[in-house]
Amino acid sequence: MTIEGVSVNSQSEDSGAVTWFVDEAGDPTLFGKGGKVVAATEGCSRFFIAGKLECRDVEALTADLERLRKDVVADPFFKDVPSLDPARKRTAVHFHAKDDPPEVRFMVYKLLAQHDLRFVAVVRDKLRLVDYALQRRRIDPAYRYDPTGHELYDELTRHLFSR
Repeated sequence: MTIEGVSVNSQSEDSGAVTWFVDEAGDPTLFGKGGKVVAATEGCSRFFIAGKLECRDVEALTADLERLRKDVVADPFFKDVPSLDPARKRTAVHFHAKDDPPEVRFMVYKLLAQHDLRFVAVVRDKLRLVDYALQRRRIDPAYRYDPTGHELYDELTRHLFSR
């Protein structure tokens, strides 16, 4: 469903093509071995988030990001930043917030603010989802929460694209 970097094209009646970029944060894990609740414990997120970025001019955004990336990679200020080493194939190829220094993230955010973008996110509290899964199991003993998260992904995707 949501894979980092996925883009989906759609048509908007009022302003032409729209490109959606979809990603998630967190993991769908609720239960560990023996059915023990692990959501919101150390090493397991409490929330699962799906987000959608809508872009009306993906070509202009891509060109601006590429130009910024080349400028950053060529800037001597960043010469010792590991993620900017072309051999590592990280920021030297694509920006990635978890790898980029704050100065680079700031430049990217500043660039994004110049474009016609809309961001929508859906957040699911996994502790409430645990309650749902346990209640559903009481009603239907054959029910098992899908540890791959397909049920959760489907639910969040429906909500995400209804906005």
